[in-house]
Amino acid sequence: MVNIGAFTFQFDRMEDRIRLVGNLDNGQPRIDFWITRRLAKLLLDAGDQLVQKTSRRVSESPAEFKGATAQFEHEQAKAAMQASNQAIPSDGTTPELLHRVDFSFKDGRYRLRFYSQDAPDEIEAVSVLTYPELHQVLHLIHVGCEALEWGVSEPFSLFAADPSRLQ
Repeated sequence: MVNIGAFTFQFDRMEDRIRLVGNLDNGQPRIDFWITRRLAKLLLDAGDQLVQKTSRRVSESPAEFKGATAQFEHEQAKAAMQASNQAIPSDGTTPELLHRVDFSFKDGRYRLRFYSQDAPDEIEAVSVLTYPELHQVLHLIHVGCEALEWGVSEPFSLFAADPSRLQ
């Protein structure tokens, strides 16, 4: 099992998939996964629901402001993100097809467990993320969905889509 400390994403039009590379340049064992359109949509939906349930600010907001609060926190995390557009060097690794990702929350941290198609009952990798890091990973998955033209809406954007709330 690999502990993912750094995420790198590549959007592959030929494969019509998002390539997630764990630990590209941080000295830890590297692991590569393919994320399909179906799984990307599920991850974005699950991330949205998880944030709605685990964010103190969101949960304490009045019902009419929960979406706006979640969107604000998401935008804050995106603004703090440090990302680059470097090509992923090939090391001959064939990415595993990501079968599922389990999320859990404890003591203010999110634990993600990654399972591949080849071993659907065996944890291939884990990662522990802070709240802003979770938002950043969700944002990068969404960027991949946009680059591949998968028609996925921005996470936490339901508030922005409802003009009646902007009075």
